[in-house]
Amino acid sequence: MTQTAPAPSLDFSINAEQVESITSDIIAQELEINDFVASLKPEEQTYENIVVRLARIENELAGKAQLVSSLSQISPESDVREASVAAETKYDQFSIDQSMRHDLFSVIQSFISKTNLDSLGQEEARFLRKMERSFRRNGLHLEEEKRNELKELRKRLSEACIEFNKNWARESSSKWFFYEELEGLDDDFLGIYAQHGLKTEQEDGVTKYILTMKYPDVRPVLKLCKNENTRRLHATAYESRNQENIPLLEEAIKLRHKAAKILGYKSHADYVLEVKMAKTVEAVETFLNDLADKLHAPGVKEIEELKELKKAEKDKRGENYDGSFNAWDSSYYQRILLENEYAVDQEQIKKYFSLETTIQKMLEIYEKVLGLKFVKVPAEKAVVWHPDVQLFECWDAVEDKSFSGFMYLDLFPRDNKYPHAACFPLQPSYINEHGDRVAPIAAMVANFTKPSADKPSLLKHDEVITLFHELGHVMHHLCSRTKYARFHGTSVEGDFVEAPSQMLENWCFDPKSLKYLTAHFETGEPISDEIIDRIVKAKNVDAAMLNLRQLFFGIYDMNIHTSDDENLDTTKAYNELREKISLIAAPEGSFGQAAFGHLMGGYDAGYYGYMWSKVFSSDMFFSKFEENTLSPEVGYSYRKNILEKGSSRDGMDLLKAFLGREPSSEAFMREDIGVAN
Repeated sequence: MTQTAPAPSLDFSINAEQVESITSDIIAQELEINDFVASLKPEEQTYENIVVRLARIENELAGKAQLVSSLSQISPESDVREASVAAETKYDQFSIDQSMRHDLFSVIQSFISKTNLDSLGQEEARFLRKMERSFRRNGLHLEEEKRNELKELRKRLSEACIEFNKNWARESSSKWFFYEELEGLDDDFLGIYAQHGLKTEQEDGVTKYILTMKYPDVRPVLKLCKNENTRRLHATAYESRNQENIPLLEEAIKLRHKAAKILGYKSHADYVLEVKMAKTVEAVETFLNDLADKLHAPGVKEIEELKELKKAEKDKRGENYDGSFNAWDSSYYQRILLENEYAVDQEQIKKYFSLETTIQKMLEIYEKVLGLKFVKVPAEKAVVWHPDVQLFECWDAVEDKSFSGFMYLDLFPRDNKYPHAACFPLQPSYINEHGDRVAPIAAMVANFTKPSADKPSLLKHDEVITLFHELGHVMHHLCSRTKYARFHGTSVEGDFVEAPSQMLENWCFDPKSLKYLTAHFETGEPISDEIIDRIVKAKNVDAAMLNLRQLFFGIYDMNIHTSDDENLDTTKAYNELREKISLIAAPEGSFGQAAFGHLMGGYDAGYYGYMWSKVFSSDMFFSKFEENTLSPEVGYSYRKNILEKGSSRDGMDLLKAFLGREPSSEAFMREDIGVAN
């Protein structure tokens, strides 16, 4: 390859003062253009003065705005994180002010009224229609008093969400356990603690281990620890973190409800769903409740089977069994079921999925299917925010061999880092004023187990699925080809955004792909056909329980965002609904909603989208990819019809173009839920 990649357009080495300076510059530039457009006389209201100027400034500033806000979740420097939180707050407040400008709305409305939008380009017309709709949804058609009230509500809502997420990212609680209380945890886990100095000697000479509430600690304890009390204590602590977020969530719910009422909507959920594929609360509630009803009996049956396993194990250990099945039992006995009935031992399987090798081979699959080429940037040449972070170039390998974008991988836990797994869309792509494509930048942020002195980072199969899923979001960004930044990548409807990544999870259950992905970290041997067969057969084990848990989150989200209760107790609602829907009670005294980050991170009245979009992801995979998961022809069609388009067209139109028909729920009900449609 003779071409040279451009330098990344974002500088992640900036300090706290630069974060503040960049934010001020963004605000000044955006304000200047908005003031100019708002001042235009009728005869000056032209396409060049309005659409071109507004689109250009939005294109040019989007990446910088993402940079200064993302650093609060990923920077290892406390002053940079604090500056990032302040910057995000400042810019959000400014954006709310600008979104409520009646003078700007009047000019755009005037231009649209005298313009045949169909005479413009497809993206140009969509840009204007989306902008006008956004202004209306912000209440610009209301009287000034109501507009001002709405503005203040949204400013306070923004502050509450930012504070909630700051608390969530910086959560640092832990539990102490003696070595004997961690029976069942393997040497890999405890060895990492020894290596990183996370065990301490007490005055009495007894070693205790500090376990955090981060995934690399929580998952092994809940899956492997034979001591039920240890699992109970850790699960209770995990689901009782971030108590300070409860009043922030409850305030946000009230603010959202009040804002929706001012705008003339029955509820916040009605407001949110207006611009989603689902469209109405009734459609979502019917979808969720229908699935919950269908899965209730299978879920009860699965729990009874796990209770039998618990009773047998208690008898074997000489312990009394009280007939209960608790939140801290699910992962543990599901693991035992997989090992007993399907001989699926995750501790053995993970030896075939070393992180570095899995990523390399996963990218090779993406290369083959999507027609891409990835090149790792040497560490000494990569500008990153932490030494653990890796940088890759992505190139087109099918059409013009052009540069597609940059991908950052930030995969290990550290203090004050984003605690979950996600794709961070850092720089959207767009076509600049010279006709050149500005390359996108996206980061996958996760918290996989760090390598130890004698072993690489090893992934359990569910972590491989997570890796495939989040990298799928990254591919959406890297493959996107839109004129405007606002239509780039995953900017699609909220209940479609997960579908492309969910579809790619199916590769983790495809025998050919699994064989290709694996290499034993010591011998290099691929995983055996026998183990692959077990993994595939175990795909839908306890599917009812797992889907009921997802349905609980979605139903809870819809319930709190349709409630008229001014004094809604989110803890009571969470715990009661959890037991009713998921069939398993929350740990006593816990309040899981305080760390339910989706509720304050853009998925409010939208969590149902994970299940909703699964319908589309299953349809795409089982109708197009199932026969040959590595088909470059089907992959190229998928890239062109789904990934490249971003949100430049409605999600349903993209689906129909790829499928060649209306989407169907048949594959979802059969393959993912295990019930007849």
